[in-house]
Amino acid sequence: MELIDTGKCLIAAQKSKGVNSRQLAKIANTSPQQVLRWRKSTNLKIHTIQLLCLSLDITIDDFITFGSK
Repeated sequence: MELIDTGKCLIAAQKSKGVNSRQLAKIANTSPQQVLRWRKSTNLKIHTIQLLCLSLDITIDDFITFGSK
């Protein structure tokens, strides 16, 4: 079984939705530096993934699928 790289999922989801890190930070009410840390992470907590999915208006399934493309 291959593990999911959540940072890659985030990068792909942002690209698909046309949202840069500064925009995502504003939507998620966090700093651009935090978004960059998330993008570099390979293993995010589920509540962080939920926040990102809400912010990007996607499902968790979509989030995971973006990373596997």
